[in-house]
Amino acid sequence: MIHTAILLAGGKGSRMNQPNLDKLLNPISGTNAFRLSYLAFLNAEEIENAIIVYRNNMQKNLLYEEIQLAHKQSNRNFEPIWIQGGQQRKDSVLNALKICPNDCKFVYVHDCARPMIQPATINQLQSIVTKTGAAVIARPVNDTIKKIRNFNPNDNISPCLTESIDRSSLWIMETPQVSRKDWLLEGMELAIKKKLKTTDEVSVLELLEKKVSVLTPSYPNPKITSVSDLTYFKFLITQR
Repeated sequence: MIHTAILLAGGKGSRMNQPNLDKLLNPISGTNAFRLSYLAFLNAEEIENAIIVYRNNMQKNLLYEEIQLAHKQSNRNFEPIWIQGGQQRKDSVLNALKICPNDCKFVYVHDCARPMIQPATINQLQSIVTKTGAAVIARPVNDTIKKIRNFNPNDNISPCLTESIDRSSLWIMETPQVSRKDWLLEGMELAIKKKLKTTDEVSVLELLEKKVSVLTPSYPNPKITSVSDLTYFKFLITQR
């Protein structure tokens, strides 16, 4: 089982501002974010199985139902491995790494709140990572970036000093983020030992000074963060 997906589905979605709404299971044009994400990896030829990181048993049961629906839509089946998530993303990923099959060499960490990822892109990542050891979906920053000094979010009238930031080397990280399993596990353990905060898998690899290949898809791969995003995702799904 050389290539294994780690599908992060246990996040609280606190920025949705609706405690009873699971953004991964909320209906979107006859499907949902979790099922779309699962199907993408299910239909990627080289991915051999998936580890599902879930929030609690109630959510796990709902995710299982979605998996059964996905299997009916595809000519492939997984026998996914289940693990409960931790307090933060890094804890959830580490939980998944610890139960990853021994023969797994590469892990594909994906936030299921990015449901537009496509199987062809996952296959591209597989081709790259077997040569380089690590790869990530990312996009160059095209907007003007400013540092605003002494900004008070409760006072948008008082003027602030601004400073321009060179955007030529700035990139927006997305998922999947793919790595050799041993690299990621070593980096996670180092981050814990040094009590360092890491926000994604690339941050972990940076601790080991590992180089990462960058792939930019030709289509949008946004993240659901608020209820207002759902209308945009309905549009994207109809355009596929």
